[in-house]
Amino acid sequence: MGNGPLTDYGRALGATTVSDRIFWDKETTEDEIGQKSGFLYRQPSLDWIRPSLNYRGLELIKSYDQKSQENEYITMQASANVVLRFGPQDNKDKFIIVLEGGYAPTPRSNKSSTEKNYRSREHYIGYRINQSWGIYAGLMDKAFGIRVPDHIAFSRISTQTTMNDQTHGLMIHFTKPEYEWAAHFFAGNLSQEAPLRVKGASLTGEYTLNHKVRLGGSFMTGKSTYLDQSHISTHARLGFGKGNSIMGEVGLNKKTILNSQTTINGRYAFLQGHVMAKRGLFTLLTTEYYVPNTELKNEVMRIGPGFQYFPNQGIEFRVDVYNSRVFSQTSVSEDSWDLTGQVHLWF
Repeated sequence: MGNGPLTDYGRALGATTVSDRIFWDKETTEDEIGQKSGFLYRQPSLDWIRPSLNYRGLELIKSYDQKSQENEYITMQASANVVLRFGPQDNKDKFIIVLEGGYAPTPRSNKSSTEKNYRSREHYIGYRINQSWGIYAGLMDKAFGIRVPDHIAFSRISTQTTMNDQTHGLMIHFTKPEYEWAAHFFAGNLSQEAPLRVKGASLTGEYTLNHKVRLGGSFMTGKSTYLDQSHISTHARLGFGKGNSIMGEVGLNKKTILNSQTTINGRYAFLQGHVMAKRGLFTLLTTEYYVPNTELKNEVMRIGPGFQYFPNQGIEFRVDVYNSRVFSQTSVSEDSWDLTGQVHLWF
């Protein structure tokens, strides 16, 4: 489902198939690169602990090349993570403890927020009963939809599943080669004030049609002192050629403001394609559609071409250009052009 700590196999796969090898000489084999994909490019010396460091920064240029242009650099994430593995020797990931703490920026939409910028981003324990069943308890991401790293995506903002929307709860996960599903029961983030905590449940699942096509759906419902909300979506992932993929999600949102009993219905669509130009270099095209309130008939279209480059495992550079257009029956607005540049380091 796209959650959980990165395994040794996942690190090695990223180092030898996704990332470029410009920092390695020709004599270094792919097996050697995979073996050195651990913490700080070293082969793990202890099998019970997996530390990591993670940094992601964003240069945001709003209204690019206009008089109203705004430049802002945002540290989106700066964190340290450790995974403790207490399973038997032949299956160390059978029982894990995941701890991550670090910096989380104040939301741009809520500058008056009193939440601390340095806090635990996730902490949970996990137990794999067998190869099919797993259970996890603690602070973690909600199980819903496709977990894309685009935290400004309408599919994540409108469903409150962004990078800082973790919740305390219990998750049950079931997986088979043909399909998998997860049920998540949550009580909100206990570090927040009680009236703000969203309590509810979600269910997500995907079915594998073949080794390159997966279809799925998700449902989530939650309620706080001020808001009652539900979300439903269908999603798909498609691989084609060598290193190319398309993934998409379409969803409906329903939110009721409890003190006024006002109900707002919305919908969204997300489509993103990755094409491998060469090892380590990908071109992107993101297309989004969003209706915050169907009664007001305001529609937002956003298209974002870009590219993504991994010069080495643990280093990512990404540039996106976003064109946003608002369709409204009551007003006319010009297209907006935003430019983003990201650097992502994880060791």
